[in-house]
Amino acid sequence: MNKKVLISVKTTQYSDGDGQPETLELITEGDYIKKGNEYLAIYDETEISGMEGTTTTLRILEDSLNIIRKGTTTSDLLFKKGLNHVSLYATPYGAIEVTIRPRKVMIDVDDNGGNVELEYEMEAPGLDSIKNSLLLNIKEAQ
Repeated sequence: MNKKVLISVKTTQYSDGDGQPETLELITEGDYIKKGNEYLAIYDETEISGMEGTTTTLRILEDSLNIIRKGTTTSDLLFKKGLNHVSLYATPYGAIEVTIRPRKVMIDVDDNGGNVELEYEMEAPGLDSIKNSLLLNIKEAQ
């Protein structure tokens, strides 16, 4: 299976203190592929995301989401409930080691698309932990 889809990615970052949550939403066309027991949603990042020149692959399994970026930004982030994941996040401005601590991983996808909902903390050496949420929706392009 390989089909054209609309991919919506909405991320919200919650800062401690007086700061308001910051939300970024990206809606783009991409490819949706089924390989065995996993789904892949692949799209090119745009200037809006700040990662122009990067291809993002969302590897969706029954119990986890893997966000793999290659290009101007390179990372391999794994979101699986109960598993803390350490990864190198490389940008044109430098690289940083991040730890992902998932609190909520809800996956509901099939051959027609679906939804993924994440709540997690991201930590990096020398920085405060940041709480995040991610809502992913995949649907067939009309």
